[in-house]
Parts: sequence; structure tokens; C-alpha cells
Amino acid sequence: MAAVNKRQSKFTGMMRVSPLKPGLRGSQNWMAAQMRAAKHSPKAFMRFVMKIVGTFLFLIFIGLWLGGYLPAIRANLNTMKVERLMAAGFVVEQVDVMGEGRLNERDIRMAARIQRGSYFFGVDLDAARDRTESLPWVERAVVRRLWPNRIVVQVVETTPYALWQNEGELYLLADSGEPIVPVSQAASIPAGLKTYVGAHAPLHAQAIEAAIEPHSEIWSRVESLVRFPSGRWDMHMRNQTVVKLPVEQVGAALNRLALLDRETFILSRDVEAIDLRLSDRIGLTAKSTDLPQSS
Repeated sequence: MAAVNKRQSKFTGMMRVSPLKPGLRGSQNWMAAQMRAAKHSPKAFMRFVMKIVGTFLFLIFIGLWLGGYLPAIRANLNTMKVERLMAAGFVVEQVDVMGEGRLNERDIRMAARIQRGSYFFGVDLDAARDRTESLPWVERAVVRRLWPNRIVVQVVETTPYALWQNEGELYLLADSGEPIVPVSQAASIPAGLKTYVGAHAPLHAQAIEAAIEPHSEIWSRVESLVRFPSGRWDMHMRNQTVVKLPVEQVGAALNRLALLDRETFILSRDVEAIDLRLSDRIGLTAKSTDLPQSS
């Protein structure tokens, strides 16, 4: 028994027990191998140094990310970049406004919100364009940079298509059916505009105009058109005659009116109303009568 214990004691004294855990021992061996390789090759030494630096930077990045400092660092770097570029001359020195004349230049500048002295590449061209196009008279706007320090705002003004009367207010109307501005706010009104009357008249203006325009002898005499809730129209002519159109088959009714005018010059006569609402007859009301008009 004493001999067995002696052999075990001898065997135990020959064993080398590492103080490191298996994972740490592997890291130590890898590091030792890298250092031995670095001693014999400059390239290996540089790779070794770069790996250490990369690991260090990665740990710094993780720390900044976990601490929530990255957005502030990014903002500071961007501020430094902008300041350097502005110091190099990339600053808005001039804002030019180009248009047709109805719009006030001051209003365009206020809408675009482009300030002299601001960062040249920091101007949001799309936002400036959208704000400019929100002005009543602007149909389309283009905002662009001109190297090295100019911003140009070019506007295309809306051309008034007609007048629109609704609830006692008179507006200038665009061909899209949208009101531009009240007539009371317009500096001038183009001559020869037709007047559309009724809450929904602008939405249907082009349709009724397309039906009447082929009859140029009728269209040239029209002063205003009134749309009723039923969907039908009255044409008020320049000589104060009112032509009552039907809800449907407007084209056929206009053909009958054009034929009657060629034969009798009815649109030049002293007639108060011409009723085309019935397809088989034409009703006439002389101006001397006091009969009520139907709608």
C-alpha cells in the first residue's frame, strides 16, 4: 500500500497544471503565436498592430453606442464639415426671383424661406419649391442652385380661366377648377372671362364649355353660365337673353338653337328666355311679358 501511494505521489509531481482556463489558455497561445510571427516579418508585425488597433477601436465604438453618444458625435462632425465648407465660400450670396409679374416678389421670398448667408448645399430645394407652389397665383415653381453662390426661384403663374360667383363672392378661377384669389384681391382682371355661378359650377365648367364651344356663334354671345342643383345649366347671353338647357342631351339642344338662330336670328331678337328643356319644342318668352322663369 505504501508503494502504491509513493508511485501516485511521484506521478502527481510530474503533472503540469495550468492556472488558466482552457479558453484563456487558447487566447494566450494565439497571442504568443502572433508575437512570434511579428518578430520575423514586418508585414506580420503591421498586421498584428492593425488587429490590436482595430480591436481597440471596436471596443470604443461599442462603448459609445451603448452610451448613446453616437448621434451627438455625428451631429458635431456634420457641424464641423458645414462650418469648413462655409468658410471656404459655399454660402448663399444671392437669391433671384423670376416670374411673370402678378405675384409680389416679397411674398415669393417669404414662401421660399431661403436666407442669404445660409449654407449653400444645406438649402432644401424641394421644400422651398413646395412652399412657393402653395401661393395662390403660382401654378408651378422651380428652385435650383447656380454655382457658386446663387439660388434661383422661378415661378409660372396661373392664368385665370374664368370667374366664379358663389355665395355673393366673386373669384378668379384656374382651369383646374380651383379658385385662385377673390376678385377683390386681384390687381387686374383679364377681359373676356366667362362667369360660372353655383356651388359646384367650377367642377363642371370645362364639360359644359366643351359642349358649347363647337357652336362659336353661340359661345361668343355667352356672358355667364348658371348651374342648378339638378345639374342643368342656364346660359346668360350678352343681350340679357337666358337660354335654358336640359339636364341631358345638351348637344342636341344646342344644335336646335344654332339651327333656329341661322333661320330666324333668334339670339339677336328682343327675347327674355329661350327654353330648350323639352326635346320636341322650344319655348320663347318675350321681354315684355311678366311670366316667371322656371329653373
